[in-house]
Amino acid sequence: MCAVLLLTPVRPMASVHERPSTQLPHLARQVPAAQEVPAGVSGQDSVPTDRPDGTFAVLPFINISRDEADDWLGDGFAETVAADLAASPGVTVVGRDQVASALTGGTGETLDAAAATRLGRSVGANWVVTGGFQRVGERLRITARLLDAGTGSVTDSVTADGTMDEVFDLQDQIVAGLLRGRTSAVTPTGPERRARTEAGPLPTSEGPGLDNAPAREREAVGGAGRAARAPRAPERGPGSPVPGGLVIPRAEPAGRADGGGLGGPVAVAVSAGVLAGRPSVNASFAAEPPTVDGTLDDAIWRSAARLTEFVQVAPVEGAPATEDTEVFVAFDSTHLYLGMHAHYSNPGMVRASRVDRDRASYSDDTISIYFDTFLDQQRAFVFTLNGYGVQGDSLMGGSRGGGFRGGGYSGGGGVPSGDRSWDALFESGGMLVDDGWTAELAIPFKSLRYPSNDTHRWGFQVARSIRGKDETVVWAPVSRDVSGFLPQMGLLDGLRNLSTSRNLEILPTFTAIQVGNLDTTTGAFPEERQPEGGVNFKYGLTPNLTLDLTYNPDFSQIESDRPQIEVNQRFPLFFSELRPFFLEGQEIFNVQGPVTFVHTRTIVDPRYGAKVTGKVGKATLGLLFANDEAAGKLDDPSERGFGQSANTVIARARYDLYSQSHIGAVFTDREFLGSYSRLTGVDSRLQVTPTASIDFAALTTQNRGVDGLDTTGSMFDGGYRHSGRNLSYNVSAYQIDPDFDTEVGFIRRRDIRRISSSAGYRWWPESWLINWGPQFSYSRNWNYDDVLEDEEARMSLRMSFAKNLSFNGSIRREMERFGGINFDKNRYSLGGNVNTSRLLSFGGSYNWGDQVRFSGTPFLGNGSSGRLFTSMRPHPRLQSSIQINTSRLIDPFDESEVFDVKIFRAQTTYQFTDRLLLRNILEHNTFSGTLGANFLLTYRVNSGTVFFVGYDDRYQQGDLIFDDDDEPLYFTTDFERTNRAFFTKISYLFRY
Repeated sequence: MCAVLLLTPVRPMASVHERPSTQLPHLARQVPAAQEVPAGVSGQDSVPTDRPDGTFAVLPFINISRDEADDWLGDGFAETVAADLAASPGVTVVGRDQVASALTGGTGETLDAAAATRLGRSVGANWVVTGGFQRVGERLRITARLLDAGTGSVTDSVTADGTMDEVFDLQDQIVAGLLRGRTSAVTPTGPERRARTEAGPLPTSEGPGLDNAPAREREAVGGAGRAARAPRAPERGPGSPVPGGLVIPRAEPAGRADGGGLGGPVAVAVSAGVLAGRPSVNASFAAEPPTVDGTLDDAIWRSAARLTEFVQVAPVEGAPATEDTEVFVAFDSTHLYLGMHAHYSNPGMVRASRVDRDRASYSDDTISIYFDTFLDQQRAFVFTLNGYGVQGDSLMGGSRGGGFRGGGYSGGGGVPSGDRSWDALFESGGMLVDDGWTAELAIPFKSLRYPSNDTHRWGFQVARSIRGKDETVVWAPVSRDVSGFLPQMGLLDGLRNLSTSRNLEILPTFTAIQVGNLDTTTGAFPEERQPEGGVNFKYGLTPNLTLDLTYNPDFSQIESDRPQIEVNQRFPLFFSELRPFFLEGQEIFNVQGPVTFVHTRTIVDPRYGAKVTGKVGKATLGLLFANDEAAGKLDDPSERGFGQSANTVIARARYDLYSQSHIGAVFTDREFLGSYSRLTGVDSRLQVTPTASIDFAALTTQNRGVDGLDTTGSMFDGGYRHSGRNLSYNVSAYQIDPDFDTEVGFIRRRDIRRISSSAGYRWWPESWLINWGPQFSYSRNWNYDDVLEDEEARMSLRMSFAKNLSFNGSIRREMERFGGINFDKNRYSLGGNVNTSRLLSFGGSYNWGDQVRFSGTPFLGNGSSGRLFTSMRPHPRLQSSIQINTSRLIDPFDESEVFDVKIFRAQTTYQFTDRLLLRNILEHNTFSGTLGANFLLTYRVNSGTVFFVGYDDRYQQGDLIFDDDDEPLYFTTDFERTNRAFFTKISYLFRY
């Protein structure tokens, strides 16, 4: 019914006034005078300034804060407004019983403008008043809209801010505004907004609440309390100072379909499930597409829906953005178009680099657009641009990773980015301008998945990152009192007549490699050429269901696995999937738990494969088949299975119950020569409150080896998680049978029963210290013989400061059992990060204390490990990063060094043009004595059409290279070449 409202510091008395027009400088000169309307006004005929007479119907005011203890205020506001209107000459008010009777016959949901108009006509009213209120502590905001029951249009929108003690004055402001026919105030932009922001932080919700004085407050709203009311506040005319903060612009008149003008048709969503009451915008239909060059000089932007009101997620949640942002939204039958203007009061603060795709989000100022196309709060498509139009895209899940954890993201700031391995085809452009940067984005509907409907309503969010201020702002306000990000999105409405053509993509690839490897038997260095070709097909079975086929897929990895310290590791290391065919859609096959149930790197050398992924109704489906030749690549041709291949099937189904909640099933099977490894199971996640969720999974495996031996095993996992603004805690437990095994997944540890818990509290001073708080965790592990193998208690502290500074530290007390011996350990850690400059950022962590030597004769030594990283950006085209990982163990008996490992990795990139990039990676491992260099030249046309030329060289210290008899191959410490490769790769995307 009304806009979502956010409270900011207010002056003692509230007022109502008109918002000054704010236009883009380059657009204001081109817009006809008739179109130059204040932001938030729809562009319809001018609002009458004379007092409206006639019959009024006043509906109950909606509680936007959703605090049930405040529900009674809505009826009180409606009663007071009705009484004041009835006391005005020439005004008649429909009885509240008659209005209530008409509402009872409705749907029981919040009414949109059309429904409210129908109700007004049914009770014989000329005018209908709808409204809402939001309360944060003692701060109160009331808003009201005046609908013409004859035309169905919204003729006025009035807002007043103040405290509960000023509630009479606020109600007077609303009534006076409705009778005066003036439009309400909205947050100003530019210097006035910045001045207000500097006045003080946003009041928090920790102040006195309703329970402190319910009788006094109830008397202050409507009914008998009016006899003792304070004198009316003097009326303020247009142009009076604005005492409040941000107000979403007025609603679009019912039935309007063009999307409005420069003011933008921003309202609140109705009949949108969990998004009801959230900000909503109608996209404008574009008669002519823009030229995507980042200049915002196309005619489309003069009629596009315009978003200008942004609030902070960090550092001060809910406060107005300190810099102005404008986002324009339009569409046609084939594309969704977005224009962006990121303003800066100090343009020297802009952080923008010319980097490769998906790399801008790490250090640059960006604007990200989120689309929940199924409006189910399960996942979202994310598109990101920086000031040069560098593209980024990702998929964000709605469960873990898509919500706040511990009161915020990574210490309390920012918004989730999602999985960047997903790639989409779209156009973008950007450029730096005098007061910041502008950008344009054109997303083909073929690049998205969405329901097969005639009209569409999508979850929608816009987020801007301002690195120099460590500030993140959003269009639809986000609260840490709700653990999920997707349920707090706004709504993109009005999409219609979208193209129904099926997406067909053909991606042929050609790879040529010349590779040489050292023969440790003879010392020779033979080389061979390995040319290969392959092709991928993608076809949209429906707008939301996709078929992928591949033959001889190109799985050459442009970037190798990041080095990890392998010395003194008790359990195997995990390496992520890097291959394109398996990366796309991997979020569908993901099942949360202590085991990676689907790990596609177990498919080593596929010859062909097929995959169907997408959504049917509320069911998300994924089916993958791959033929793997690696199993039959044996050295002895007479060995059984030589030349044979293994087949792998992975199936996943997930049914969406409601927002961020689902129940699912998974099945995997790998078969070779009559042997098999199968996994079946179910999982579920239930969001039981806005801040709490329950997770559960139960799975079993059946395995038969090539020798015919059968084994079975099971595992169970469950937990309860609460993530609030201040208090966060969780309790979880799982058990993994000793015979639980899968050849399609990754299991770090079996034979374990584990219980764990943690609790943390975070304070939000939101000043030079943004947030800080301690966390305590405790866990115990037993094996299936009920022997306690691990126990850990940890106390940690995290602090986030202004100017992109953070610090953390922890103390751990552990017991670890290894080789039948219980080792008691104490360990300590410190870490931090500094990112105050656009030229340089750095950080690291260091931990030390007792450490077990995992060997045949284990002992407890003095161990330490650390990580140091720095990033340098001396030029927008040049980026360089250095990372150092260390691990060291000292034997306390003789103070001898057991091992000392240092891994150095440096990566430098230079972006010659928007398409041409040179990258260099240097790596050195002091323990294994290896040295590596990798050079890659990339020419990228889009996400599918790419040309690579690369060179890779590997060396190792001579006396650390061993022959088949485990003897040193060279008696020298000089580096000897072990591997060398030249390669080229060409892929070209055909799309129909």
